[in-house]
Amino acid sequence: MLMTTELPWTIDTNVLIYATEPDAPVEKQVVAKQLLRRLALSPQSCLVGQVLSEFMNVVLRKKAMSHAQALEAVGLLSQAARILGASQPAYQQAWKLVATHKYQVWNALIVSICAEHGVKTLYSEDAGSLKRPLGVQVINPFAKVAAD
Repeated sequence: MLMTTELPWTIDTNVLIYATEPDAPVEKQVVAKQLLRRLALSPQSCLVGQVLSEFMNVVLRKKAMSHAQALEAVGLLSQAARILGASQPAYQQAWKLVATHKYQVWNALIVSICAEHGVKTLYSEDAGSLKRPLGVQVINPFAKVAAD
């Protein structure tokens, strides 16, 4: 039997939002919750600190959670997977992506942090124009849902 080794991977903010937002489309909720379960079980999963910050910002702005609930949610998520931070070179690389490929700043930062930490796959609805920026494969886990 051939054994495959899973490479480091992570999820973007939109996956967390779909997994926790009660009025998100059901099909997207299912996919997002599957990824969240996998995140909690996989030794190769990680979360970018920027993603947790964006998640907290969105749920508070939408009033989907109280401050206490949002704090509890990011606390639980930060225990489920290794958290990756941003270095000065990651910011500089992100700014280059923004300038050269017109990436949104926060998406570019997430990709740059992934690249710096050897994360090979980012599940995100926001793939942008590049499918493998800085060697990070960006996969839209909801693409099939949108096509159906």
